[in-house]
Amino acid sequence: MSQGNPRVEDRTRALIKVRLRGAGDERDACILDVSTRGLLVTSARPPERGEFIELVAAGHSLIGQVKWASSRRFGVALRERVSVLGLVAGDKGDITLEQRRRAQRRGPGWGAILAGSGRGLSQLAQTAFIALVAAGAMWIALDATGGGLGVLGTVTEALSGR
Repeated sequence: MSQGNPRVEDRTRALIKVRLRGAGDERDACILDVSTRGLLVTSARPPERGEFIELVAAGHSLIGQVKWASSRRFGVALRERVSVLGLVAGDKGDITLEQRRRAQRRGPGWGAILAGSGRGLSQLAQTAFIALVAAGAMWIALDATGGGLGVLGTVTEALSGR
């Protein structure tokens, strides 16, 4: 391991069996420790430094670049940050942190709102009710002024001598 670069964050020890895909044939490997940005992996035939690889763990595809390699171990810098807890626990859902963060910022989609998830459906009902009341008020106002404008048109015609 490179001694010159201090670690950005702590590592969590793990023992996760994975399939290693990269240059050469697909083979077994094992993740020994995890952070949101990288992995320590062991394999009988580690990939070369600089190689881009894919590690498949419990249905999750982890893509990264090999930053260093020794006779049986190598370090991988991941392309996307991952949930350490999600990976270690074997979560079935998305473990990519950026995807989770975007989903939380966006809030529930229309599918979730229409399915009745959380407060989304009540917000949709409130908005629809307010729009309906506003449309009714506009219709009443236009109807009332439409009659008034008709009288004003008659007065204008009378004054112009038509």
